[in-house]
Amino acid sequence: MKSQIISQTQTSMLISGVVKITYGKKDDEAIIKYALLNFKNDLTNVLGEEVILATDSKNSKIIVSTIDTSLAKSQKNYELLREALNKKEQYIITVFEGQLQLIGSDRRGTIYAIYEFLDQIGVSPWHYWMDVPIKKQAEIYLNESFFLIDAPKVEKRGFFINDEWPAAGNWATKHFGHLVNEQGEKMNPFNHLYYEKLFDLLLRLKGNFIWPAMWDSAFYADDLENSKLAQEMGVIIGTSHHEPMGRNHQEWIRNHEQYGNGEWDYENNQDGLDKYFREGIERSYQTEDIFTLGMRGNGDEAMGEGENIALLEQIIDKQRKIISEVTGRSAKETPQIWALYKEVQDYYDKGMRVPDDVTLLLCDDNWGNLRKLPSLENRDRKGGYGIYYHYDYVGGPRNSKWINVSQIQRTWEQMTLAYNYGVRKLLVVNVGDLKGQEYPLSYFMDLAWNPEQSLVEMGNYTKNWVGKQLGENYTEDASKLLATYSKLNMSVSPELLDKDTFSLDNDHEFERVLAHYRDLSNQAGELYVLMPEEYRQVYEQLIYYPLVATANLYEMYYAQAINWKSDDIKIVNQAADKVEWCFKRDTELTSHYHSLNDGKWEHMMGQTHIGYHDWQEPEYQGMPEIRRIKSEINLSKEVDQSIVIEAADFNEKSKGEVAWSEIVDMGKTVSAISTLPNTIIPSKQDFVRYDFLTVSSGEFQVEVFLSPSLNWNSSGLIYGYQIDDEAKIEVNFNGNYKGKLGNWQAERIIRSLTVAKLEQGKHSLLFYAKTPDVILQKIVLHFGEIKETYLGRNHSDFINSWLI
Repeated sequence: MKSQIISQTQTSMLISGVVKITYGKKDDEAIIKYALLNFKNDLTNVLGEEVILATDSKNSKIIVSTIDTSLAKSQKNYELLREALNKKEQYIITVFEGQLQLIGSDRRGTIYAIYEFLDQIGVSPWHYWMDVPIKKQAEIYLNESFFLIDAPKVEKRGFFINDEWPAAGNWATKHFGHLVNEQGEKMNPFNHLYYEKLFDLLLRLKGNFIWPAMWDSAFYADDLENSKLAQEMGVIIGTSHHEPMGRNHQEWIRNHEQYGNGEWDYENNQDGLDKYFREGIERSYQTEDIFTLGMRGNGDEAMGEGENIALLEQIIDKQRKIISEVTGRSAKETPQIWALYKEVQDYYDKGMRVPDDVTLLLCDDNWGNLRKLPSLENRDRKGGYGIYYHYDYVGGPRNSKWINVSQIQRTWEQMTLAYNYGVRKLLVVNVGDLKGQEYPLSYFMDLAWNPEQSLVEMGNYTKNWVGKQLGENYTEDASKLLATYSKLNMSVSPELLDKDTFSLDNDHEFERVLAHYRDLSNQAGELYVLMPEEYRQVYEQLIYYPLVATANLYEMYYAQAINWKSDDIKIVNQAADKVEWCFKRDTELTSHYHSLNDGKWEHMMGQTHIGYHDWQEPEYQGMPEIRRIKSEINLSKEVDQSIVIEAADFNEKSKGEVAWSEIVDMGKTVSAISTLPNTIIPSKQDFVRYDFLTVSSGEFQVEVFLSPSLNWNSSGLIYGYQIDDEAKIEVNFNGNYKGKLGNWQAERIIRSLTVAKLEQGKHSLLFYAKTPDVILQKIVLHFGEIKETYLGRNHSDFINSWLI
């Protein structure tokens, strides 16, 4: 556990009023230009007084310096500091002779000292990204005997921004999308303004490494200031597991025709790809950036059938030769990784190896379970090992992109396991759009700094962390809610939920799970009322929205399950109402989240999370399919050997991608119905059902009245129906008609006539369309002669030949 610099006694060193901070004028711009300026602004917000930055130390309360600067060397306790600071990125925070000293072994060490101190006095790393209030205190008392020395136990620590659209991309467009390039074109919103915010968060979390956004973005090419900013702020950039040699995937998509024959195929386009790889190294080799080796298939796919080991070995050999040629030194002097992601691990397992200086980036299974660990005999390899881990994932069996579905307990178990087996070089986690992952990301970064944390420390983590974000009031209740919803979402991610996830029959499983969520949702609402006003927006982002929105999904899918299972008309229809209400509430909850802090987080919860049918998210968030049953009171009955059924008087309708919708007052009678949206081709699964009662039996005629839609698709418009379990009848009602359409147009109706047989009693007619623009007005069943009237004129002479 970290020692606390804040003292409760007034005999300690006091920081108050106008505060002067002295810094080393020869320090790196990462400290002076960024971290120190943040220090000045944040401390001003804490104290409510002016904070001055200066290079002279007269009357200074705080000294900030890197150990090799003249300012550090002028300190009376320099020799003690020099001896203690013997590791990379190490820092010391101490009080010496009435001054607070923040001293780093290198530039990032000094940066971490600044942000550790700010964190301890009440400035959360999540101040910007989660609107955590800065704790105001006019006087800060520091323990005179305080001495904290700390350094990371894993060399590189960071995260991967992965999803981009629609959430983070639209959000970044709103806040940072106003920049234009030299050609006057709007720049990609993941520009240096965005990355300044992101890099600041990374450093406050004591990270040093980023895989930047890459699905629709090119970090290096979209904004030339991006890479420059990373170097200025002290951030190491890498490219993801399928982006070799410092090139972003979008760069290939946009410009591949410039490289040989334009194929992402090393066997058939070696010269083109070598040129592409060389440009990546030439652009970045003078930075701290890490280069990914190897090659996967285009667009994060396997490279091809089989293992392709020999080809991949050839590719890596040539890549290292390019690195050596560009840098003018041995390839082993340039940091590189080889990611054993998915099928690439199979190559390794079959004996493929890379030079010892290359870091082997081991991976989980995309769901938080490590696939491989270093063997005992290979743990001391020079390049070491890393782990690529997932909180967010795009892939099967379903995406996991909306909100947190990870437990920190699992992270602790898997990351400490990796560390104990020799993973000390790199830890990087996929956090998708970032928002929604604040809690597990904080834990991952803390654990990456010190994987030697005990079970006790892990057990206390949630409460301590929540206290920093939400103040000390109600931390017990809030931390329990946060931990519980994380555990439940890890059991079943929201994207995997549907009406069949839990059993309605076995031990009332679905009811019991739903009852638990209802209780948690109620607790979340009660705590919201109690939460101090200044912390409510944080609470909504961190706990209330993800918990209540998830509980609402359980309500919706439970109602859908009841809707399809029950035979009780009232229950079926009430359940349908509940599904519709919950679907609407999901939109309202998301809209409210997007309105927080005057719309600051608009779009950030925009990931589709309802309506999954396979691993990829649907194009739009559609309401789950429901059915409605009309009461038998509305049963159509035979009168004078005829049964007249108005189109909107159905007893049940399906609801899938398309739905039968009433067009009130359309047509010659009451209304009409048609499938919407009319750009989607319907099927028999998109039906309306009519129940009717006959007195007569035997042969009868089915007369269907349709609005006069013409043959605009050149192949005809088709409807079908099925009575009880009899054969389906399908009719192309205008596709093959060779005559004149004048009567149809003038009479504003098309009538088609078919013949069937029926026994006396209760029956059902299932009506469906196989093309859009089938507009049904009514159906009439005739057991006797059809009377000749204007509204009932017989056109059966040219209908019978249209049966399909």
